[in-house]
Amino acid sequence: MTLAMPDLLTQDTDNRAQAIDPRRSFLIEAPAGAGKTELLTQRFLALLAQVQEPEEVVALTFTNKAAAEMRERILGSLQRSARGEAPPEPHRQTTHRLGLEVMAQDRARGWGLLAHPSRLQITTLDALCGRLVRQMPLLSRLGSQPAIATDPQPHYRQAARDTLALLDTDHPVADALWRVLDRFDNDSARLQTQLIAMLASRDQWLRHSVQGVDLDAAEAALSDLIEDELARAAAVLTPDLQAQLMPLARFAANQVLVSQASGQPVPALQGITPLADWTEPLRPLASELPRWRALPALLLTQRGELRKTAPTNCGFNTPEGQTLAKDFKALLQRLADAGAAPPLHALTRLPDPQYDADDRQFIGDLIAVLKVATAQLWLAFQQAREVDFTEMAQNALLALGDEAAPSELQLRLDYRISHLLVDEFQDTSPTQVELLRRLTAGWTPGDGRTLFLVGDPMQSIYKFRKADVGLFLKVRERGLGHLPLEALHLYRNNRSHTAVVDWVNATFPGVFSPRDDHHRGAVRFTEAIATRGAHALAHVCWHPLVADDGTDADEASADDLSSSEREAQQVIQLIRQAQAESPDGTIAVLVRARRHLETLVAALRSADPALPFQAVEIEALGERQVIQDLLSLTHALCHLGDRTHWLAVLRAPWCGLTLHDLHQLAADDHHSAVWTLIQAPERRARLSPDGQARLAHLHAVMAEALAHQGQQRPRRWIEGVWQALGGPWCLKQPAEWLDAQAFFETLDRCERQGTIDLHLLPQEVAKLFAAPDPQAGERLQLMTIHKSKGLEFDTVILPGLHGKPATTDRPLLLWDEVLDEHGQERLVVAAPPTRRDHDAATPSRFAFLQAFEAERHLHEARRLLYVAVTRARRQLHLLGTVQRSPRAANGLLSPPSGSLLGLLWHVAEPHFIAQADAPGSVEANPSAPPALPLSGYAHRLERLAQVGWPPAWQAAPPASLPATGRDAPPPATGGDTRATGTGQPALASDLGRLVHRYLEIIALDGVDHWPPERVEALRPAMRLWLQAQGHGAAAARQAADEAADQLLTTLRSPQGRWVLAPHDEAASEWAITTWNDGQARTHVIDRTFIAEGIRWIIDYKTTRDDDADATVYREQLARYRRLFSEGPPVRMGIFFTHRGTFSEVSD
Repeated sequence: MTLAMPDLLTQDTDNRAQAIDPRRSFLIEAPAGAGKTELLTQRFLALLAQVQEPEEVVALTFTNKAAAEMRERILGSLQRSARGEAPPEPHRQTTHRLGLEVMAQDRARGWGLLAHPSRLQITTLDALCGRLVRQMPLLSRLGSQPAIATDPQPHYRQAARDTLALLDTDHPVADALWRVLDRFDNDSARLQTQLIAMLASRDQWLRHSVQGVDLDAAEAALSDLIEDELARAAAVLTPDLQAQLMPLARFAANQVLVSQASGQPVPALQGITPLADWTEPLRPLASELPRWRALPALLLTQRGELRKTAPTNCGFNTPEGQTLAKDFKALLQRLADAGAAPPLHALTRLPDPQYDADDRQFIGDLIAVLKVATAQLWLAFQQAREVDFTEMAQNALLALGDEAAPSELQLRLDYRISHLLVDEFQDTSPTQVELLRRLTAGWTPGDGRTLFLVGDPMQSIYKFRKADVGLFLKVRERGLGHLPLEALHLYRNNRSHTAVVDWVNATFPGVFSPRDDHHRGAVRFTEAIATRGAHALAHVCWHPLVADDGTDADEASADDLSSSEREAQQVIQLIRQAQAESPDGTIAVLVRARRHLETLVAALRSADPALPFQAVEIEALGERQVIQDLLSLTHALCHLGDRTHWLAVLRAPWCGLTLHDLHQLAADDHHSAVWTLIQAPERRARLSPDGQARLAHLHAVMAEALAHQGQQRPRRWIEGVWQALGGPWCLKQPAEWLDAQAFFETLDRCERQGTIDLHLLPQEVAKLFAAPDPQAGERLQLMTIHKSKGLEFDTVILPGLHGKPATTDRPLLLWDEVLDEHGQERLVVAAPPTRRDHDAATPSRFAFLQAFEAERHLHEARRLLYVAVTRARRQLHLLGTVQRSPRAANGLLSPPSGSLLGLLWHVAEPHFIAQADAPGSVEANPSAPPALPLSGYAHRLERLAQVGWPPAWQAAPPASLPATGRDAPPPATGGDTRATGTGQPALASDLGRLVHRYLEIIALDGVDHWPPERVEALRPAMRLWLQAQGHGAAAARQAADEAADQLLTTLRSPQGRWVLAPHDEAASEWAITTWNDGQARTHVIDRTFIAEGIRWIIDYKTTRDDDADATVYREQLARYRRLFSEGPPVRMGIFFTHRGTFSEVSD
């Protein structure tokens, strides 16, 4: 029963008061705008006021940003309470009261929280896993702490290749691998792709494969799933209806058998023959599956809809059958009234539950191959000394042990942690829930320890990250492990105005499922109550577009705009309208997928280039000119014979040869390398005077660069060449500088043994997206709905609602877990059928499980739509396109299945019908000025004008390449140069570079992998490198010895080992670029990490200046500190490598 608004408000208030009771464990459902962060803060403070030590209370989030925000809010509350600042808002008064209690406990126990905020245990689940692994390295199998791979795909790919390489060996898995490959029609590339996908999702199946798959138990579990579907059909096809249907079905089935015997089969009705002797009502049992599966052929059309009349060709048109046909039609009407079509159609996908011998062999082979692929992945991780998050989480579970045999670490944590809080619990994966279960395995109700889980199942949208909303529903129903939880619900929406909340309340009961279903991932809708009241500008508005019949919604004709372009023009009008109504308001354009914004971004840049906006991970970086030029430069430097990229380098803005000059240089010689042609004086003489000047500059820079190839890391080398060529002067906006820096960071990831992997580089660049314009502000943002989670805006615009969802690849195996009557999980597994053994007459188990997965994706789409609309504070605009269809009853084609518009069609349809009936409905905005098709819009290639070159370039060629100096902006007149081939080298500087580089390597490898003898072995290599920099043999030997001694001193120092240890978010030589007053500035931080909730920023000092004071570096470190204004508290220090000592630098 739905409560009235006053009752819901009262219930909400009571639930919030209960939720901060430190003696009880809760699961809180907090819908969008409910103020769960404030509630989490209050709960955390209430617990702190009760414990002996603050470390007993642990809060877990999913992102560092969320952890930082929670920490900041709690610290802010404590600071205000310490100052006695009582807020006027009632809900903040509760926070203030709790803060006073905490400060009293702080003084009584001597905690010093304000001076030592790192004692507040607020962290991410991933960081917790890393901490557990570090504490038990042997049990976790990882030994020294590995790094977390930013992109584990190369490791998955390597493991899959190594697995397939076993085909021609005598490895025990080779035979199984050959049989699996045979099922894939010997397509090893497709099998490799499938193995990669399975390794990425191995946390979902690995625990089952390790234990062994019991296919007999799987058959029983599959029978349970089938009987659940039969029960749904039996609920509408009652015994009374079945009794009326039986004589009709027997008549039709026997007529089909007679026709078949006479040589006139009826293919469309062949499946109803099991009903020929049907005399008893069907029960929802797998043993009666053949008759259940016969019913859809009798009662439904091929489209899955109930027939209007009795089927033909089975006797109903004969004199004997005409009376039965009338009965059949009346029965169909009763079935329609009962909503029987969907459950009856679901019967068509029910498979046989039994696995035959071939199935058992194939599944066994697949599991054997997957086990070996997992072992190969572990080897790849060991070789790279980095792992993915899944591996870290799995090893954290190993470190904890299990309930029957808890590890020493689990017992220690069981003693230390008294209260656990988890935010965004709806987004947890099975591995994360298992981690929480093991952390609380020793807890019992009433022992003083509590669990507090907060989330909103209506906002669970991260299935692609392995989140499973069914876990939230199961924990709400049964508790976590043996720990029961009280379920509470919040109803207030403190974000949106009444018009938006009322629309959501009226619309989404028809979008969401009427009931929860943890297996299908279905969540019912719960209404909210707006607390912000009405607003003059608040409204929800549809902006329908109707395309002509047969016109593709995304295709432009020669003289008209495509519907996507017309929709983009409509969005621009809405943005301008919102900005006019509320100049200070925030606007977000949200889409389901990045591709839905491509047209809009181009339209914005074309219609109003001065309009500032932030596109958050929308624009592919590889399509921007600066990145294409950098790719060409990289290929050219790494491969002198790459003619295409060398010509692109000459055409790039930093050189900008005209087509005529390019023709003069290279048109008559297709065999010589372009670099060879550039070096030929007679060739250069052919060019125009302007072209000769430009080519002379490029020739000088490239010659210097190639002469010193291999003496620097590739990233630094290529970046230096780009700067020397004038790359920074070719940039027009700060965002382009950030794009270039993202490319250079990608070069670091593509480095393999001192060279760039040119095959991997384009793949990595394809994953990059342009950074948002830092000067655009946050007034107008374009992003995906997933990126908008947790944000709010005054105006939200949702274009492209008609867009089709992306298709998903078919996995190598499908797994599903089914709860039996005792609440125990049982596994169902299915492999995809092949073209050779697929039997269309019998549904496959794979298709059956795949249908469940498709249903889960559809339910997540419902939740995604809810997240999108609830980002709006005042205005919500919905845009979509449908096509006319004279064949449809309403004159319109229905939106694509699975589209967001399709989910809203029950409320959207009248708006589209009205638009279709309006004159000129094809035009999105008839009053808007005509616009050129966006397909004709393109950026114009530009080049540096001679007068814009740095003055130093117009003189003699530079003697050396400009290096990316520490904390140095791009040079204004040739850069902050250092000698690499001529002039007097700086020995101290090169020694520092050497020490910094090896400290970075040691930190990546782990200090345990660097015994003294390994450092000693470096002295000859160091000496040779220093000599290559232009130093004499004696000076190089002395400096190499000094560098090795400093490394040894650091490794012997406890403080040095602490600095280099694998802390959370550790990074070495971290380059961060900022843009101020039109200038880019790159800050290179020697070492940073988070330890015990503190962000440490550490600078190395390699010079032997015993009189140096660490405070000299205060200004530089303070500048670094400002880069981390958001996040955990920051502390700074200097590590003196020649002394092995550390000195903290205070503010």
